[in-house]
Amino acid sequence: MTGAGAALCAVLLTSCTDAPRRQEPRPPVARQLDLLVSRQNGYHYPPFLRQQPAAPQAQSYALRTLSELGRGTRTSLSAARVASMRREALESSPLWGRTWLVPLRQAGAVKALGASDATAVERLRTSGGWYVDPALGDDGDAARLGATWAALDVLRSLGRRGSPKTAAWLNTLARTPRPLDESAALAQALRLLDRPVPENLTDLDAPTLDGWAALTPEERAARLDDTHDHVLIQEAAGRRPVIDRRSWEAVLREGARTLSYEHLYFLVHILRAAGTPLSVFTPVVERLEGERLTDGTVRDPDAYLGDPDASLFVERLRALAGLPLEDASLVAALDRDERAGAAGQDAAERLSRAALRAVAGGGGTPTEARRLCADPAVLPTTVTERNAAQWQRTALNCADAGVEIAVPHVLAWRPDTPDRAVAAATVAVGMADAGRRDRIPSWITSGRLDRWARHPRRFASVYDYSLVVRAHALLGDALDASLRAALGRGVSAYKGCPGLPDLFQVGGGDTACDLKTTWGVWALDRRLRGLMGRLPDGAGATVGRAEVW
Repeated sequence: MTGAGAALCAVLLTSCTDAPRRQEPRPPVARQLDLLVSRQNGYHYPPFLRQQPAAPQAQSYALRTLSELGRGTRTSLSAARVASMRREALESSPLWGRTWLVPLRQAGAVKALGASDATAVERLRTSGGWYVDPALGDDGDAARLGATWAALDVLRSLGRRGSPKTAAWLNTLARTPRPLDESAALAQALRLLDRPVPENLTDLDAPTLDGWAALTPEERAARLDDTHDHVLIQEAAGRRPVIDRRSWEAVLREGARTLSYEHLYFLVHILRAAGTPLSVFTPVVERLEGERLTDGTVRDPDAYLGDPDASLFVERLRALAGLPLEDASLVAALDRDERAGAAGQDAAERLSRAALRAVAGGGGTPTEARRLCADPAVLPTTVTERNAAQWQRTALNCADAGVEIAVPHVLAWRPDTPDRAVAAATVAVGMADAGRRDRIPSWITSGRLDRWARHPRRFASVYDYSLVVRAHALLGDALDASLRAALGRGVSAYKGCPGLPDLFQVGGGDTACDLKTTWGVWALDRRLRGLMGRLPDGAGATVGRAEVW
C-alpha cells in the first residue's frame, strides 16, 4: 500500500509494512504467551484478565461496530456485572457514561439503563435548553453541544423526546460557523430531536487524505476523527457522504486487527455510510468475534496492564517449554519504569524486578538481588507452616536472579490437614527450586503426603494440589495407577482456556487460566518426565540453577 492510506496506517496501527518480513513459525505455546503481552506497558498480564469485559466506553464502541455490521449483539451479563459496568460508566460521566450503556441495553442488559436514568438526565438540562455534564468542568459551547448530544441519545434510547427549548437553542447556534466537531454534535442533536439540519452545516467537503507525510501522528489521528464528524453531519441531514473510499478501505485492511475499538468504530461507520460492502469488513468481524466472551460482551486486550511478576512466570514457562528466555522488550519495560519512577519500592517487588532482569537480560546476578536475598525481613530464615508460601516464592525469585540462598531453619508440623500438607509440600518444592533438594527436612516424606496426593478434591486449587504431588514425586514414590487417575481428576480436567489451550485453570470453581497454576502443573510433569503429557511440545530444556528449570 502506498500514499495517504499507508501514511495513516503508520500512525494508527502498531506496525504496518508493504512486505512483512518472513519469520519462522513460532511454536503454539509461544504464540499463546505472546497473547499476554500488554500493549500498555510491555509486560505480560495475568490470563484472568482475558475473561474480563472491556470497560464501558470500549465495550460501547465494539458493540456498536458489531451492530453496524449486522452481527448479533445479544448479551447475557449477570446482574452483578451489569451493576459494576454501570457504576464504572457513571463514575466517568453522568451523561457520556450513560451513552456508553445504550448498546448494552439494546443488547439485552435492560438494567443497564432505565426510567430513573431519563429523570437523572433531564435534571441536567438548563433553563436555556442545553445540558451540562458535571464531569466535563467546562460550560462553553463545545461542552454544551457534546453534553446535549449525549443526553438526547440516552433519552431517545429510553423512548423519551427532548425539549422544544433544546431545539430552539440548537437552531440559534446553527446560524454561526463552528468547528467540525461542534457542527457534528449540533447536527446529531437536531437529528435526535427529528429536526432538520440547516444547509450551512452540510455544505462542506470531506477532509482529504492529502499531505499525510507532513502531519504529526496526532494530526493524522485527528483527520480520522474529522472525517467521522463530516459523515455524522451528512447522515443527520439525510445525505450520503462522499469520501475517498479506496484509501480508507486500504487503511481498514491494514488496521482491522490493531486499531483501538473507538477508531475501529469510526472507520467502519465512515465506510458503511459511504457504501462499502459488508464483505470488506470480514477482518473486523473476525477480530471482534474472536474477542467475544461467553456472555456476549467483548474483551479489550489493549487495555490490560502487565506486571513484572506475571512476566517472570512467563519466563519460567518459557524455560519449561524450551523457548528462548532473553527478551529485550521486557528489559526495556523495566528500564522505562525505572526512568519514570514507576517501579515499585516494596522489597518483594524490587526482588521480582531484579529476577526478571537477570532472566530476560541474559544472565548476571544483580547486586540488589544479593542484598535482598540475604535480608531476613525479605527471605525468612525460619520457616513455619504460616510463612512457607512466602519463603518459597521469595526463594524461587532468588534462584531466578542467580542467588544461592542460605538454608533456613524449618519448624516441624504434622501434615494432617490439606493446608498443612500444602505447606509441607511448599517447603520441599522450594528447597528443590533453590538447588537445595538435599536439605529437604526429613519429616517431610512421600509417605506422609501420599494420602493427600490421591485426593485432589480436598484442595482449594490446582496449584496447591500440584505442589503436593510434585513434592510426593520429589521424595521418591512412583506414579502408580491410582495416582495417575487422581492426576486426571485433579489436573487434566482443568486444562485450557479460550485462546490458551496449553494453560491451566485455577480450579476450585475458578475457570480462569493462571500462570502460577500452569507453572505448577508443567513443573510437576517435568518431575514426572512428561508422563502426564501436559508439557507443551519441545519442553524439557534445562536452563539455570533451579531444579524446576
